Amino acid sequence: MKKIIALILVLAFTFSMVGCGKISNLGSDGADTNADGSEKALKSKTMFNFLVMGHDRQASLTDVVMLVSYDTDLGKMTVMQLPRDTYIEIEDYSYCKLNGLYNHCVSEAKKEGSENASLDGCVKAADYLSDVLGVPIHYSAVMDLDGFGAIVDAVGGVEIYVPYTMEYEDEAQNLYINLQKGYNTLDGNEAEQFVRFRSGLVNADLGRADAQKMFMTAFIEAVKENIGIKNVGDIATAIINNVDTDLHVREIVKFGTAFLDIELSDITMMTAPGEVASSYYVLNKECLKDVLNESFNIYVEELTDEEVDKNVLLCDEDSSAIKAVYEKPADELSFEKHNAQDVSDEDIYVPLK
Repeated sequence: MKKIIALILVLAFTFSMVGCGKISNLGSDGADTNADGSEKALKSKTMFNFLVMGHDRQASLTDVVMLVSYDTDLGKMTVMQLPRDTYIEIEDYSYCKLNGLYNHCVSEAKKEGSENASLDGCVKAADYLSDVLGVPIHYSAVMDLDGFGAIVDAVGGVEIYVPYTMEYEDEAQNLYINLQKGYNTLDGNEAEQFVRFRSGLVNADLGRADAQKMFMTAFIEAVKENIGIKNVGDIATAIINNVDTDLHVREIVKFGTAFLDIELSDITMMTAPGEVASSYYVLNKECLKDVLNESFNIYVEELTDEEVDKNVLLCDEDSSAIKAVYEKPADELSFEKHNAQDVSDEDIYVPLK
């Protein structure tokens, strides 16, 4: 998960724009339209969902997948990280891990003659996940690793407490991590080292996801502290140059600063509810449905079991281990939510083995 924090900046500007009415499919009477023409009552006209992805340099495998909900009226945000090894069956594709969805969608976009397969693949992935989860995804964004450092540098770096010395080398990935324990102001290259580190962590990728919640919070604090009217244009340019999005620089500059009013206490972070089984991260359907209804369902009527994963693509029914996690009662699952203010106050501990 290499780009998770830089993409929050993209969302910050996008959210601000959404708050100014850039969603065309919402009815003026507070209703949305079903495929059959019937109407669904909305909880709020200002609640929207975003898919945010970050992929590696080589194979377009997404190490970062986040579903983000933002209510522009209430000023509340929920960020749910979907682990890269999440089990999901993808149409006409033998690879059943979530990090392959975007790769597959890009390939499909190329076959269709897309002029921007990266962006069109991102939209396809959002549509696919929307159908699986049963909630609308209004916008999506994607970037690769090369853009991460540029955006972090444009923000002015990120101050964070490194909980222990991080050292790791992988010549094949051109990855060299060397960060010292203590308070550090990380530049773009060092920030990449921090969010990519997982060697020696308990639960590896899940431990890294918690470390990234720490970094996400620190990044938001840096954005709120360092971005102002004078440099918002530079940030907008960095985003446009490094992220596939349909936003224009002038739109980002115009609406970008509105996000700066959000309080850390109004941001909730979580890893999607589930457990590791048979080399996959398996989502728990009951707990997932509860989370979707609480934070991502834009309608008054709650999602049902038939609407969440209606085609059973999040479970291998031939695997007893995977099926056991998928069907486990929600109250038997270990699941935590984190408030960004609490994360800032160091409530997350990421242990080493």
